[in-house]
Amino acid sequence: MRIAPGEFLSIVKGNAMHDNSREPLDLLDHMYTVAYWMTGSLKKTNTLVYKTYQMVDSETSEVQLFKTFRNVFYEHYCLDAPTLVAHHDYENEEAPESEANAREFDGRLAVLLAEVCKLRHHAISTILEQPIEKIRLLLTSKRKSMLIGFLNLVLFCCLDISYA
Repeated sequence: MRIAPGEFLSIVKGNAMHDNSREPLDLLDHMYTVAYWMTGSLKKTNTLVYKTYQMVDSETSEVQLFKTFRNVFYEHYCLDAPTLVAHHDYENEEAPESEANAREFDGRLAVLLAEVCKLRHHAISTILEQPIEKIRLLLTSKRKSMLIGFLNLVLFCCLDISYA
């Protein structure tokens, strides 16, 4: 096995985060952060993390842990999206509302997994059960929309705008 110089330094420092070797307890802080950003509530965050960790053991891989998290999230917090299936392409018709909600939540989850948990696109693709090209597009568009929302908030808060 050949290790690149940067990887060796990362492993020596104890940051082997991209080799899918972190155990579920090592990811608890990340899981709470992601859960809070997905639910917006401390109570729901605690419940979501608790239910996720009830379904895994110490041998569960990082990818499988977040797949379980996603399934628990959809089961308990997305009542109008009862089952998860791979993305469907709708050519001449619009996707049902539950599919639109699922894409919105998956977009948010993809960004959080990339930014908070530092997962690679391939791992996110496996978790969300979508092609890696779609994950790359999803991350780009979702980051852009989040940035626009942030900039609008900054402009609203910093400028004295009155809508009278």
